[in-house]
Amino acid sequence: MILLSQAPEPLPDDGDDIVASTRAAAAAGWEVIPIPVDLDRRDPAEALASIPARAGATPAIWVGTIPSFATYEATYRALADRGIRLVNDPEAHRTIFELDRAYPHLVGLTPRSVVVRSPDEVDGALAALGLPVFLKGALLSRKSFGWEACVARTQEDARVRVAALLRREYFSRGRVILRELVPLRAHRVPALDFPIGREFRVFLLDGEIAGFGYYWPYVSELAALTPEEEASLLDLARRAAARLPARLVSLDIGALEDGTWTVIESGDPQFSGLSFIAPGPLWRRLAAILGRE
Repeated sequence: MILLSQAPEPLPDDGDDIVASTRAAAAAGWEVIPIPVDLDRRDPAEALASIPARAGATPAIWVGTIPSFATYEATYRALADRGIRLVNDPEAHRTIFELDRAYPHLVGLTPRSVVVRSPDEVDGALAALGLPVFLKGALLSRKSFGWEACVARTQEDARVRVAALLRREYFSRGRVILRELVPLRAHRVPALDFPIGREFRVFLLDGEIAGFGYYWPYVSELAALTPEEEASLLDLARRAAARLPARLVSLDIGALEDGTWTVIESGDPQFSGLSFIAPGPLWRRLAAILGRE
């Protein structure tokens, strides 16, 4: 099993989630291969040419920053030519990471959503969803800009926010998703202009739970789960993952005010933050699951 890491070399004493995962994977027995951090600006076939070729198809996971789809696709091919197989093929990676592609698989488990490619399509989306709505790009939301940057209460608000997301190609990849604003259980943190929900991140490989933890990087009373709540949360994660055409899946799941759970969105754990998922047990569990191959 191979970990392809975009962590800096040598590993710093303190670091981000990429560093934490790299260190934990190495301790769990993964072969760690450093890869360039600037693959989006290089030809992956040339950048990875020094990696020794393997016999067969050795399974691998990449940890790093979100690449363009073209870079992911080229990297997947370059690695395959060297006998290394990323667990998520390009279409699987794109399907779970771009919400408009994941949504058809998650209907009924996630808030109702409509995709638009222009502010001119907003009125039709609002006719289906009503107001207010939450807006995000196919890949990312403008969460770092605060709650009001993500929510529209009028048609004009929605058009303005759609236009803002479309201007950020890295966020939208040319599409914006308008979403039903469901009543999530949440509270406000003074230091953050965004409501903190009872939200958890779950990583699954081949439908099995590899790790999960509270999503928000703040100590909160919302993070505690009863055994019954944990079982219900993880049951939804397994059901959602079973619908998605990818081996390695990240799911963000939030509690509604009535105590039920909803899928916020899916992602690719190769490029998803750990939140409060403990890296040591995570990488040991991933190794155990892949080790059965």
